[in-house]
Amino acid sequence: MKKYIITIFIALVALTACEDTDGFLEEAPILSQSDVLTLSTYDGLDASVAGAYGPLASTSWYGQDMILINEMRTRNGKRYAAKNSGRLVNAYNNNWSATSTSSVWAYGYYVIKSVNDVMDNLEGKGDEQDLNNLKAECLFLRALSHFDIVRTYSLPYASGPDIEDSGIPYVFHSSVSDQPKRNTLRETFDYIIADLTEAESIIDPDYVREGGTDSKAFASLEAIQALLSRVYLYSEQWQLAADYATKVIESGKFTMWTEEDMEDGDCFAQDAPTTGEVIFEVYGSTQNSYDGYHDGLSPMTSEDGYGDAGCCQDLRDLFDDDDVRSTLFIDATNQDSYPGVFWTAKYKGKGLSTPDVTNVIILRLSEMYLNRAEAIANGASVDGTTAVQDLNVITSNRGAATINAAAQATVWEERSKELAWEGHEWFDLARTNRSMTRTDVEGSAPTSIASYSDPTEGYVWAMPIPNREILVNANLKQNAGY
Repeated sequence: MKKYIITIFIALVALTACEDTDGFLEEAPILSQSDVLTLSTYDGLDASVAGAYGPLASTSWYGQDMILINEMRTRNGKRYAAKNSGRLVNAYNNNWSATSTSSVWAYGYYVIKSVNDVMDNLEGKGDEQDLNNLKAECLFLRALSHFDIVRTYSLPYASGPDIEDSGIPYVFHSSVSDQPKRNTLRETFDYIIADLTEAESIIDPDYVREGGTDSKAFASLEAIQALLSRVYLYSEQWQLAADYATKVIESGKFTMWTEEDMEDGDCFAQDAPTTGEVIFEVYGSTQNSYDGYHDGLSPMTSEDGYGDAGCCQDLRDLFDDDDVRSTLFIDATNQDSYPGVFWTAKYKGKGLSTPDVTNVIILRLSEMYLNRAEAIANGASVDGTTAVQDLNVITSNRGAATINAAAQATVWEERSKELAWEGHEWFDLARTNRSMTRTDVEGSAPTSIASYSDPTEGYVWAMPIPNREILVNANLKQNAGY
């Protein structure tokens, strides 16, 4: 399998002309780590790796798109007529084109270029283990970036892993001349897994990046293993998905949130968690030049901000009154202006700034139990536990009813409940070949979208690659339907 090389030109052109999905311009981000002098010393390389996490907070990535786009096009999201600034229209209506699509392609490849530049300059710059820790962080970020790009712009793995151009270009180095074609899905996932397993093998198990406010906002051994569990789940490698979830669970470094922790979303409002479920997250700060300000997650899910990303009744109906997760919805204090409007409490903010900022949890302990339960339901075997036991680890800490049998549908429903508004639902529907249905809608939003196996509607499970990328790379094939 050929290792393709992305052009610097593609990534930089994309960033200098980056539009959000509803058409208003974003400021082009600046990252100076490609400077030759910066990459010539260990300190410069170390600072470059730390800086490479910054773009994850962009509104084109975890600061908005990877969460809100993927929630608003499912039964979880709703655009209320009473709270409507005109944002997220395309997401709610699931209406995309090559000139109106997610920008995560550009930002993802920007980070990929950044960490590739670091890895190309590591040799001889310091202690071997220190350099291995930096490389492990780079491999983690490269894998995460490719993973987010492929699940955004490709159909799910089960749609056909060996179909030509089904994946994305996997990028190992930077070049101003090469124009890479898309890998297959199998190749893309194999490269992601190879990066993560190498990172796992070289990182110091006790490595914690120094100098950051939030230690959970940087790669660690457990973050690498947790992402591997998810990637194996998406590629239906059930035993490995279960095995890697087990590694994280049995590390002893994370504890389940209790009902008290989760009530009203308080566990999601921590500034720098040192205990609990968080394995890896994006740290929210106005000091990050990529912060979305009024377009960030907190203002977009708040009565005090734009508030376009509301919660659908379909989701709220999933929870019994005794389930603490039923408290994770905030209704408007101004009922005269916004009657019946609700928002998720998972991004209510940290109370540190105006507009408020929030951390964005990417990997947490509950997902590991859910990954393992689904893997076991699909034939994996783990000594000492069952799918039912794993699901009840969650329900017993949520005040929810005990689960007595773990059919696939039961696992999927528990994922929907636990991980709602964390950017999972759309991708979970896609990878399991289910249709999207919702009943509580306003405007012209569709009430259903057929699964990817439907030739008429199914193409929307893969978003269109931005047209500017197609224009500068003659070898890059656009997704069918666009």
